Order: sequence, then C-alpha cells, then structure tokens
Amino acid sequence: MSYQHIVIAVDLNGDNRQLLEKGAALADACDAKLSLIHVDIHHAPYYSALGLQTYHYSGEVPAEVTASKQLAAIAQQSSYPIPDSIVVSGELLPELRKEIDARGIDLIIFGHHHDVWSNLFSTTRQAINHLDVDVLVVPLLTKQEVS
Repeated sequence: MSYQHIVIAVDLNGDNRQLLEKGAALADACDAKLSLIHVDIHHAPYYSALGLQTYHYSGEVPAEVTASKQLAAIAQQSSYPIPDSIVVSGELLPELRKEIDARGIDLIIFGHHHDVWSNLFSTTRQAINHLDVDVLVVPLLTKQEVS
C-alpha cells in the first residue's frame, strides 16, 4: 500500500526525534506528503464551558501561535520536507476526523511510551479504535533504552 499524506501526531513536551525519523522514512519510501499535527486537548473543555472557541488573557500569546512556532521548529529537524504543520484545539477524535477528511490524510503516526500512565490513558488506543485511517504506533524509547 502506498500512502499519499502521512501525518505525525506531535507532543510538544516530548522528544519527537523517533517519530520524525519514522515519518520521514515512510514518506520518502511512498513519495508522500508529510505533515505534523498537534491537538490541544488540555484547555478545550474549559473554553467550551465558557462558550469560547479559544481564550487567552490580554498580553498572553495564544496557545495556537506558540504551538505553531514549536511545530515549525520540530519540522526543521526532519530529513524530509514538512510543508504543513496543523494546530487544532478541541477533543482529540473529532478534531483528527476533521483534518483527515479535509486534508486527505491516510496514515497517522503516534508515539507510545511504555509506562503505567500511557497504558491507562492512551490517546493512541482511542485513535486505533475510532479512526478510519491507518495508524502506526511507534514505541518511544527513553534515552537509557536507546543506549
């Protein structure tokens, strides 16, 4: 199977090197478009409870702007061109579905840590069970495991 548009789901607080390497290798092999996506799920329930799409205090940089800058820096680390970085806020699955439909995404790459919290509260498991595209799960090794 050949993919047309591969997207790497990025955690802005994590080391994304392993995901970038895997995504770049697959995109190169398939001659596919490669993009990054970050879904800001941390504040969405609070904003929607207030009836707001996004909220920021005056003088504070909106989360989308900060995330976009971080994604641009991550994209620069890739050995394969990443023309698009997608930042959305809301619930994970509905936001991913919207982007999948709008952008013709056919593979999403997620990272997965092998720890108790990731096993109990895995966003990757939600994606596998509810999205209608291929999902690649890359085990994220700690620096000690890599050495």
